[in-house]
Amino acid sequence: MRKEIEEIIERYFDKEEEYYSSVRYDEEENEFWMKEELKEYCKKNNIKYELTIKDGIDSPGYENEFLAIAYLDENNVLQLETVVLECF
Repeated sequence: MRKEIEEIIERYFDKEEEYYSSVRYDEEENEFWMKEELKEYCKKNNIKYELTIKDGIDSPGYENEFLAIAYLDENNVLQLETVVLECF
């Protein structure tokens, strides 16, 4: 479960620019949103979770957000993943 959630998050990492984004595109230019992919995964697998996105810095030419997902793993232990999402 943790591995799958981390894999979803890693899909949004831009290796060239070295940052995470809240949106990604596949080869056919289809748009995907990290928040929605994480929600879908958790709902499909009956995982109890809470997902929050909060605004961070907002200045000309740069802004960021913070995504946090807390969930109960297969052993009913609380897990937390946080990501800084950059927007240009």
